[in-house]
Amino acid sequence: MQKSRTEHVIEELIAVTCVCHAGERERHVFAQALHGLVRLAKAEQLVEMRLDTERVGGALASASRRRQTRAMLRKIGIDIGQQQRELQQARLLGRGASEPCRECEDGMP
Repeated sequence: MQKSRTEHVIEELIAVTCVCHAGERERHVFAQALHGLVRLAKAEQLVEMRLDTERVGGALASASRRRQTRAMLRKIGIDIGQQQRELQQARLLGRGASEPCRECEDGMP
């Protein structure tokens, strides 16, 4: 079985720090502490990656919501404009082309 790079680095650290004065038990404890540190670093890295992913997803979601809101407001504006034109046409058709509108009678265009 081939050793991982982490295993290799841990063995080198143990060899450098525990020269001759450390016994097997101390080397084993040190190795397990280093393995635990590596696992902790990996877990922290995964948590940071998940948070970054959520932030990006949230930013994309809010941008999508803004786009949807703008599209809805545009549609509402178009609908209102269309309804205003229909009302103006109905007013013109209802009173006839010869009758002036109230705004024109009051001196307003």
